[in-house]
Amino acid sequence: MYKVFLVDDEIVVREGIRNSIPWEETVFSLAGEAPDGEIALEMILDTKPDILITDIKMPFIDGLALSKIVKKSMPWIKIIILSGHDEFEFAREAISIGVEEYLLKPVSKEEMLKTLHKISRRIDEEKEELLGKTDLKTKTRSAKTLLQNTGGGGNLDPTGLLNINGDAFFTKLKYALKKDIDSIVQEYIAMLGNNWGETPMMIYFLFGEIIVSVSKIVEALGGNLKDITPFSLSNENINEIISSPSVFFERVKSLLTAVIEFRDSHTTGRYQSVIVKAREFIDSNFTSADISLYSTAAHVGISPNHLSTVFAQETGENFIEYLTRLRIERAKLLLKTTNMKSTDIADEAGFNDPHYFSFIFKKNTGLSPREFRQKEK
Repeated sequence: MYKVFLVDDEIVVREGIRNSIPWEETVFSLAGEAPDGEIALEMILDTKPDILITDIKMPFIDGLALSKIVKKSMPWIKIIILSGHDEFEFAREAISIGVEEYLLKPVSKEEMLKTLHKISRRIDEEKEELLGKTDLKTKTRSAKTLLQNTGGGGNLDPTGLLNINGDAFFTKLKYALKKDIDSIVQEYIAMLGNNWGETPMMIYFLFGEIIVSVSKIVEALGGNLKDITPFSLSNENINEIISSPSVFFERVKSLLTAVIEFRDSHTTGRYQSVIVKAREFIDSNFTSADISLYSTAAHVGISPNHLSTVFAQETGENFIEYLTRLRIERAKLLLKTTNMKSTDIADEAGFNDPHYFSFIFKKNTGLSPREFRQKEK
């Protein structure tokens, strides 16, 4: 199913498109509609459509301006421009933005459906192209089948690896900072335990998931992974990469660094910069009991409600969840590496109430601070 979002300041036009197309009989669903670009931006962020249909002449934010913003912040969305102006300059600017189709009003039901199907085929082709960018995807599929059929070989339980969520990794990397790279790579290496050399197929699968995720980010921004990868993706080189945890760590770290640098240099959408700026602020101030959604929103220059919505929808966790996770990780580190009292650790981690700290710590870890410390000794 492909989600379609409609923007037009003429209610007659919106009703015409909405009511003339038998959505339930097609592979398309009308995810939402708005009368102008300003209102549409918030709703597009929320619904994450595959296809945007927008009028070119609207108050506040017109169709071309909306298309520019959408293409910068959500470049995977396909755009159809509707216009009553048969003028070359409009069409030329729309093409330069990256708009897929430029239709003149009035648009018949048949023409709209034909265009939607044309774009859906293009979406499918791009997905296939992405999957075919490297034969690593084939190897990872084979690896996954092998793991399911054989149990992974050796003494390694493959359950954790088979449950790798590529979409979660993609979301994490989409807004990751450079300082996050070490922990991201270490988290993946930890899935393989202490049996690195016994199951190369599992490592192929792991590496393949990483390659597919970074490819999605680079491709969405108009790049080619081969152009920015700091090493060759030849079979010989891949075999070297998976030869040991240390080599894997260094190579994947260099790859993620290159991808984040490419992302930052090619993404100018306001939500990208808002999320990165907000995370940097939270990461630098999470130990302060005074940090809040309001102070973070003031720092990035948008309303608290807007930040709350954007942060949750783009990162997969809300502001409080992210802040709490940082504080819990800080507390765990202090419990493992110091002899500080629990009340002092609560204060150091940003909790101004030691009882609340104990409650939240157990809720998130399943252990009280004392139990956690004893377990780690």
